[in-house]
Amino acid sequence: MAYTSSSAILRALVQRVRANPALRASLVGGIHEGFSPEPIATYPMAIYTSVAMSYEPTWTSRLIVGLVDVTIYSRDQVEASNLDQSMLEQLDGAALTPEGQTSLICRRVNDLRNIDVDEEGRKVYGVGGSYEIWTSQNA
Repeated sequence: MAYTSSSAILRALVQRVRANPALRASLVGGIHEGFSPEPIATYPMAIYTSVAMSYEPTWTSRLIVGLVDVTIYSRDQVEASNLDQSMLEQLDGAALTPEGQTSLICRRVNDLRNIDVDEEGRKVYGVGGSYEIWTSQNA
């Protein structure tokens, strides 16, 4: 069997978020990898970024240990915090389903907060967290 890459983990994470109808409907700007599309997406939206994905060989399998940041962006600080709580409830402890891999751990390990100013000079609040994700693949 050929090993699969960490992109299967990112697809599984997005599938898990989209599986929650209320969360999906609340993210009217969508969920995007790395940055929002141009022109700037409608708020609120979620951005996920792969921070690190390390491959660890074992005797009979390969572990992928990953760290993914997921941040909610909104013009309203309370809305961003509330949606981040929903994201936490959806992902922390979740059994992700990456193709060709077995999900071992998905847990939040860090909080993220930032305030930025958009092109219109208006504040945009970013609230989210870093998720540690472990998967295993048999050889």
